[in-house]
Amino acid sequence: MENSLQTKKNQANLLRKSGSIEEALLIYQELWKSDSRDKFDTAGYLHCLRKLKKYEEALVVANKYVDKYLDFSWFRNEVIWTYIGVLRSKDTNASISSLLPLANKITSLNPDDMQKNTTVLFVLKKAKQFKKWDVVTLWVDKINPISLEKVPLKLQKGKTDWSNHLIWHHYKVKCLIHQKKYQKALDLIWNIKNDISRVKKYFDVLEAQAYYELGKKEKSIEVISSTYNRGKVDWWIVRKHGIFLRGIGQNEQALEKMYEAAALSYKLEGIVTLILEIGLLCKELERYEESYYHLMLYRLIREKNNWEVKDEINRMLEFLSSASELDNSLSFKEVLSRCQNYWNAISETPNSNYKSKRTGLTGNLIKVKEDKPYCFIKSNSESFFCYKSDIACKAEYGLKVSFDVIPSFDKKKKKDSWKAINITCYK
Repeated sequence: MENSLQTKKNQANLLRKSGSIEEALLIYQELWKSDSRDKFDTAGYLHCLRKLKKYEEALVVANKYVDKYLDFSWFRNEVIWTYIGVLRSKDTNASISSLLPLANKITSLNPDDMQKNTTVLFVLKKAKQFKKWDVVTLWVDKINPISLEKVPLKLQKGKTDWSNHLIWHHYKVKCLIHQKKYQKALDLIWNIKNDISRVKKYFDVLEAQAYYELGKKEKSIEVISSTYNRGKVDWWIVRKHGIFLRGIGQNEQALEKMYEAAALSYKLEGIVTLILEIGLLCKELERYEESYYHLMLYRLIREKNNWEVKDEINRMLEFLSSASELDNSLSFKEVLSRCQNYWNAISETPNSNYKSKRTGLTGNLIKVKEDKPYCFIKSNSESFFCYKSDIACKAEYGLKVSFDVIPSFDKKKKKDSWKAINITCYK
């Protein structure tokens, strides 16, 4: 009997080591039900469960025996990786407060550098998602940056320009700015200037922000303007440029930058704050019609996504509507079109570096997938990217539409492209 039991233990162990996890799990499950299981069987069982992402079962084992076998390094290692797997499997919208207890538990188990860095970077990413910079500030120094890899990360979409070393430094600089330690933020950027060439624009914006907060506003504009000399400019950089210009009282120039930023953007939900900023700035400049349509678009986007709209916005819209006798019965599509006309008029000025938009095109929808927020429009020999939310009717394969296109950028192919707007459906 004892020989038979030991044979099973050996077999399970060999299967696990060879990568035959499912077959090993069956034997470990059998061993688990017997009274003869030991810390090795428990560790092997937990290893198989987490490798197969059976986290619900794995948590039961980990939580029940973590104290009993804490001094057994293999089991403690499996527990830590199980907790990390559970942490990373949480819903993308899970609150940061729901993740911190487990993250704290991991760090209390004396993880190695890889485990600790994986956990901390995950927490930093989630805290950034919810703009919890106090949490970021608390967690960022749990990592020793010397322990972080400088090799660019590889994701499913391919190789990135970011390494964990650079990601940490980006978080750290943002934390220093959050703590109003602006000179320390600048010092840190300068210390790693030789490592950031491929992601320089991200650190340039933080450098400009630090100068701005130090009162060196002309310097902040000089730094952020330098990003325009290195190819494509992202909408969020142009928006920040507009904010800096507004800070020195150049409101008309600031509005132009904000319009340019909106024209460069890819998704309305991503620029909802920018749209609000435009509406408020236009109101301040007494450009009431432009203010009205942007505040209306802001409200419509929020309502479409079931987001709260503050009463203050509704009061502004009522004032602007009555003061300028503006139409308050326009559809989402009509309001968006009017705003886009303002944005594109700026990007088509003679001094602009952007290509002019093309208008009056027709085509048919292709690559329409239920689980994707976007699709494409086939027009003659070209196809154009578009968001389903920009289409007035339900997006269906083959649907005939008329549309305009504006300059865009294909992130996947890393080249200039076009994006469809003003999409009207044929009945």
